[in-house]
Amino acid sequence: MPVPSSARRMLSLLPLLAGLLWLGGCASPGGKSGAMASLPRGAQAGARQRIVASAEQLIGAPYRLGGESPGGVDCSGLVQYAYSRAGVRVPRTAAQQFQNGQPQRKVLPGDLLFFRTDGTGAVSHVGIYVGRGQMIHASSGSGRVRKVNLNQRYWQKNMVGGATYLGDAPAPLIGRWPANAMPSS
Repeated sequence: MPVPSSARRMLSLLPLLAGLLWLGGCASPGGKSGAMASLPRGAQAGARQRIVASAEQLIGAPYRLGGESPGGVDCSGLVQYAYSRAGVRVPRTAAQQFQNGQPQRKVLPGDLLFFRTDGTGAVSHVGIYVGRGQMIHASSGSGRVRKVNLNQRYWQKNMVGGATYLGDAPAPLIGRWPANAMPSS
């Protein structure tokens, strides 16, 4: 079976992603809710820190489909919870978060990473990039919130890309999205 060109392009970027990782150590009104484009860079940095800190506090919390509180979260519920603690509203599902986020080729701590994990080809999983080649996500497989290293083959193979709700770039067109996010720290 021939490999689609987008998959070939992603595969060709995997060595670069691995090198960068080594060096670096969901619905809402209006579709683009919570974007912090008007905040100064310092306020965005503070929001990123609050998002990461909130996600880290949930490490070990139970996985619960549809959950969005410390008592149990699913992947997009974890994102919604952590972002709400920083005053940022995001859509509820991973697919909606993917569609409404601002695509990023290089993600920063607090940005989102998206994956195709259910075999349908659709975006089905999201995690919060926390820096140093790691993300925090709610894992249905382990039944809890975990911090994982992105250099694992599973994550590299299933990554679609990254997005932010914290940047100052214009809103993306729905359905247009680059499939190659590179962690930058």
